[in-house]
Amino acid sequence: MSKQRTLLSFFTKTPSLKSDSGPGAVASKKAESSSGEAVKENGSGPGKLRRSPPGRPRTAVSSSPFFARETKAARKQGASPRTPPSGPACDFIPGDLVWAKLEGYPWWPSLVYNHPTTKEYLRGKGKSLRIHVQFFDEPPTRGWVSVKYVKMYAGSDSKEVQRGGIYFSGKPEIQRAMVEADNAQEDSRDKRLELAVCTEPSEEEDEDEEMLVDGHSAASEEDKENNSEDENKPRKRSSLPARSACIKAKRRRIVVESDSDVESSADEFKPDQQEGSSDECSSGIDEKDISEPETEADPESPVKTSFKRKRGTAVVPAVARGVSRVSQEIQKRATTVSSGTKSKLSAFSAPETFECQSSTGATGNTSPASMWDHEKLEWLKLGKRRDAKRRKEDDVDYDQSSLYVPDEFLNKCTPGMRKWWVLKSQMFDTLIFYKVGKFYELYHMDAVKAVSELGLMYMKGTWAHSGFPEIAFGRFSDVLVQKGYKVARVEQTETPEMMEARCRTIAHPTKFDRVVRREVCRIITKGTQTYSVLDGNPSESCNKYLLCLKETASADSLGMFRTYGVCFVDTSVGKFHVGQFRDDRHCSRLRMLVAHYTPVQVLVEKGNPTLETKKVLKGCLVSAMQEALQAGSQFWDASKTLKVLAEEGYFTEGGCEGQGTAFPPVIQGMVSESDSLGLTPGEGQELALSALGACVFYLKNCLVDQELLSMANFEEYVPADMVGDGLPGSADHLVRSGQRLVLDGVTLTNLEVLRNGTTGTMEGTLLEQLDNCCTYFGKRLLKQWLCAPLCNPLAIDDRLDAIEDLMGVPDKVAEMLELLKKVPDLERLLSRIHSIGSPLKSKDHPDSRAVFYEETTYSKKKIADFLAALDGFKILQEVLQVVEVSVQGFKSKLLQQILGLKGRDTEGIFPDLSAELKRWDAAFDHQRAKNTGVITPKAGFDPDYDQALADIKETEISLQEYLEKQRKRLGCRGVVYWGTGRNRYQLEVPESVADRHVPEEYELKSTRKGFKRYWTKTIEKLLEAVNNAEERRGTALQDCMRRLFYNFDKNSKDWQAAVDCIAVLDVLLSLMHYSQSGGGPMCRPVVTFADGTQPFLELRGSRHPCILKTFLGDFIPNDVTIGRKGTDGLENDLGNHQASCLLVTGPNMGGKSTLMRQVGLLVIVAQMGCYVPAETCRFNPVDRVFTRLGASDRILSGESTFFVELSETSSILQHATQHSLVLLDELGRGTATYDGTAIASAVVKELAENTKCRTLFSTHYHSLVEDFSHSSAVSLGHMACMVENECEDPSQETITFLYKFIEGACPKSYGFNAARLANIPEEIIQRGHKKAEEFEKTTVSLRLFKEMCSLFEDPNVNLYKLQPALKKIAEI
Repeated sequence: MSKQRTLLSFFTKTPSLKSDSGPGAVASKKAESSSGEAVKENGSGPGKLRRSPPGRPRTAVSSSPFFARETKAARKQGASPRTPPSGPACDFIPGDLVWAKLEGYPWWPSLVYNHPTTKEYLRGKGKSLRIHVQFFDEPPTRGWVSVKYVKMYAGSDSKEVQRGGIYFSGKPEIQRAMVEADNAQEDSRDKRLELAVCTEPSEEEDEDEEMLVDGHSAASEEDKENNSEDENKPRKRSSLPARSACIKAKRRRIVVESDSDVESSADEFKPDQQEGSSDECSSGIDEKDISEPETEADPESPVKTSFKRKRGTAVVPAVARGVSRVSQEIQKRATTVSSGTKSKLSAFSAPETFECQSSTGATGNTSPASMWDHEKLEWLKLGKRRDAKRRKEDDVDYDQSSLYVPDEFLNKCTPGMRKWWVLKSQMFDTLIFYKVGKFYELYHMDAVKAVSELGLMYMKGTWAHSGFPEIAFGRFSDVLVQKGYKVARVEQTETPEMMEARCRTIAHPTKFDRVVRREVCRIITKGTQTYSVLDGNPSESCNKYLLCLKETASADSLGMFRTYGVCFVDTSVGKFHVGQFRDDRHCSRLRMLVAHYTPVQVLVEKGNPTLETKKVLKGCLVSAMQEALQAGSQFWDASKTLKVLAEEGYFTEGGCEGQGTAFPPVIQGMVSESDSLGLTPGEGQELALSALGACVFYLKNCLVDQELLSMANFEEYVPADMVGDGLPGSADHLVRSGQRLVLDGVTLTNLEVLRNGTTGTMEGTLLEQLDNCCTYFGKRLLKQWLCAPLCNPLAIDDRLDAIEDLMGVPDKVAEMLELLKKVPDLERLLSRIHSIGSPLKSKDHPDSRAVFYEETTYSKKKIADFLAALDGFKILQEVLQVVEVSVQGFKSKLLQQILGLKGRDTEGIFPDLSAELKRWDAAFDHQRAKNTGVITPKAGFDPDYDQALADIKETEISLQEYLEKQRKRLGCRGVVYWGTGRNRYQLEVPESVADRHVPEEYELKSTRKGFKRYWTKTIEKLLEAVNNAEERRGTALQDCMRRLFYNFDKNSKDWQAAVDCIAVLDVLLSLMHYSQSGGGPMCRPVVTFADGTQPFLELRGSRHPCILKTFLGDFIPNDVTIGRKGTDGLENDLGNHQASCLLVTGPNMGGKSTLMRQVGLLVIVAQMGCYVPAETCRFNPVDRVFTRLGASDRILSGESTFFVELSETSSILQHATQHSLVLLDELGRGTATYDGTAIASAVVKELAENTKCRTLFSTHYHSLVEDFSHSSAVSLGHMACMVENECEDPSQETITFLYKFIEGACPKSYGFNAARLANIPEEIIQRGHKKAEEFEKTTVSLRLFKEMCSLFEDPNVNLYKLQPALKKIAEI
């Protein structure tokens, strides 16, 4: 009975208003009246809430439990709690145009204006200050926005609105809003305020600062669980008035924060003593506070969200623990509560003490307790925890993912909480979303994290407890997953009726049996997101890989080397990459792997990776989750991997048939040919298969193994620099091997190809410049092309032909672009459809047994996804029809292949989908299925369903014929069938006829006045046939959606082929767009075979592909020629063009590094098959681009700046070939001058005279320039500058950078000019200049001394030979 009293801890005490007196009471009554009116909609009845339009910003609710103290103070003074703090400081006034941003959503042009009811535009103070704005939208919407998310609007032409700015957006909704704001900017402030037309409250609004939450019951009537002796007592049925009162009271709002919970009240309502309660409590948010996703919502509205929060339910983080309780009582509104309401709300009861989850009462405190009950458990405290095998935390084998929970503690828990602790002991590193009725609950330490990260509220009690409705799972789980948490979704897998039926089969059921079963249905991590209908849609288009890695370290005659086995998968697409490769001591290939396929989660074997590999993973993947698996049990070896793959039957349906076990070709190629059973790994594949085993284990643990592996989508991973056919480094090797241009991780970082080095975003990168793709799968393919450009000149020319072909049909291109913008992410939709249709998953997966209260919503989402996929493929067909007549006239074979229909055109590979799409159009009523969430197949599509309908019809005809026979037999036309369900088809015979003559086979079933009803053996037989057919029809309908998706997935190869073709077209259109909008001359690069001659590179009028303009104006073009005799007419023609190495000098900040990056990026763009920003671009294909640019350390890997320089240089010297392009920037600056100069000189000599690769080497070592000034293998060039007033005083010099690359060496680096530009004090510059003169004199003196010594050693020395040296000495 005391357990029921804990209901009071979830509600505020409600003293009668009659006891109130004075102005404060009057104000309180007015607030109540205002609140009551706000709840109602026009004529909609009590409690019905008004909704904002879909996708529009909702007005922030103005009542908060965490404002209770201010409310209390206001009431004491007799003032209305609505009154905001007076005079908060703010830079904005009504009529201002601003950028406003609701947290988590885009910036939106807005207008500051007074709230329509309070006539105030400010609320709160300090950090809590909020401003009332109207968003320029259609229709206009309004809301309260935090002052830190309000910025002054400066027009749509401001820098922040342009590409790369914080307000930039290409969405038409925001562009339209900016047009409205620009128009309003020209008006006066008063004129602008006339635009504030949004005056009606868009949601329930009380103007005090209390935030209220609707009460609800997590344990619904359908989810009653008898977990105590009290629950076994008979329950009284509520009367109708009580039920009515219960329904009305369901909208009762519960203040979740209170200043006092000590005093009692005579007006507190108490549940009936005989009413039962649940052992599991409600969540902190009502399911009515979050509506279903608005599929038709404006995609970029200021409040774009999958789940719309209703009025009065804004979630506010709980205040910090340890807040002192205030003993004064807060005045509250009274309410009358019926017994029905008490019965309904009794499910909210929470146990006072967590130790035993007993039913003792709890005074409760809605703010966090000073110490939660779980924090008092000794065995849960840090340093005292043990894993499931009772190993201590300091044990090397300690398993952080498990927890030992004492049996004596479990025995004290209620059945539901006991199940939670059992699950938590197995998943201690995972947040458990525990389903209770219609809600996901979080308990104890999980609730603490959820409140902190999600802004949920604690429920009352001394044990941490929070939650949210089922429909909000996708939203909340994604937030936690993106922050690096693992989330487990635990579902109820039986109904209360099923539980009762199960208990009846048990001789003596205990209280632990009388609880609905729950199972873990999904564990979600960063690397295992599949974006199912529960998870919601992905927020990004890029791939998110899960990487499994295994390593062995060995040594041979060449030194130390490593061998890696890798398996990585993008779970949103279902494509696996498996491979094994050898790597050098610097882990070059591993670095390249994580740069090309950046993982968000890494799995390694505990104790396996070497320290060097750990440093690489830690340094290159700072934000990625890393997890170590136990060797053997979790990180399987190769043999166990093959055994599990064979036993689980992942590939039996739709798999590839081969000898023995049906494995996909890639896996089959890794199995030993001598083993007919396919259970022995092949030589050199053990690590790859072991990595695959770890991946399978982890996916199996996350319960997504069946849906992903059954796709059988495997590809062998081979590093881009692995040797193919032909001799490495030879010209024919680049053509015959299909080799790609190798861009390792260092090069991608130094050239800022994918991310910039400042912010880590795409801003200013080559990818940003090239990415104009319309589809998500096109964007992913573009990144792959960018990381691995072509090497074969024929393939490069074919892509360039494709771009020219597309340029020739601008009208058709514009039409195709408009169509492609409507295409959804078909690649991910196909994976989702496969998952839903998988027969393997439907049989064994816990989700197939789960009880979902939003099943209709999820069914509608599934059907919407399926119809979106169908519509997407129809658009692809339209794209082909647009260019159908032009395909044969294209020069590019690539375009002819991807745009030509397979079987109809000679080169075409695009599958003909027209027949399939027509079949699916006729399969079922699309609109009806979309509206109802139920698919009813049309005749001829589903054989099982058709056969069941035919059998029903045939049986009904037989029954009608039998009825006619009986009418004739009895001589009465009034004989009819009567009955429903399994009592159907009783022959209803008038009593006058029945008394006169009834056949012997007639069996009396029932009677009514004047009639008797009979069955016969024939009717029973026909009824059984009808029931059987109807059951088969019901089964067919129930499984119809899955079988429909499965049938669609049978044609997955054609669907995927169509997506691949359109992805290529999308990328080509993107490259065409860049080729036409380069901001200057764009040329078609000429990539030619080397023909056994020295490789060359010739650029004329070239510009940086990512920098079209600078802060000084247009980018200055430059000419660069390496390894070839000069071309007539080439500006600033450098002399020794046979030299393969170009030594670059010039003043600080003169543009040397920019020039080198420019050359590297132009080569990448050209070999992608795209036009380049230059007047002329001719070169032999490059097999690899190496870079050593900038100065940075790897502090996480323990590597200094100079060590990083030398490591990158070492990789260049080991892997560079004659066809490579090397960019070295100021090598040797990280150590002493002499050491640095010596190392730089040796590297230049090696690259120029032995490797003979095309090299740009920038330096400030002028002695190095002098050493190679006469070398035939090295040519000199420098970035020009103009010096005015050159003298001994550096402060008088004026240096103008010309940013022009010309022949010869630069005499000085003008470092003091850079010091002056950096605002170093003048006296320090002067002092440094004097010191520089001393160093220069000393250096010259030493050089002359060495020269004189060498002259005197010459026996034939004479005065004529000594004269130049003596002249220099005289000058000193």
